[in-house]
Amino acid sequence: CPVRFTLTAGQKGDAPQAATLIEGLSAGVVMADTAYDADHLRQAIAAKGALAVIPNNPSRALKYPLDKHLYAQRHL
Repeated sequence: CPVRFTLTAGQKGDAPQAATLIEGLSAGVVMADTAYDADHLRQAIAAKGALAVIPNNPSRALKYPLDKHLYAQRHL
C-alpha cells in the first residue's frame, strides 16, 4: 500500500495538495481524511479508475457513500 505525503507551510490547505499526491498513482483505492473531501479530487480519483474512500465533510449537501470497513483499515 503506497503512502504519499508532502510537507507544506501550516497555513496551506490539505485538498490543494492532493493533485500532486495522486499524480502518476496507480491504485484501486485512494483513502484520505475529511479535509480532502472535494469534488475535483473525487473526480480525479474516479478518472484514474480508483475508488475514493473519503468521509463526507459535514457541510456537504450531496453525501457520497463511504465504505466504513475499508476506511477503518487506513491506519498503518
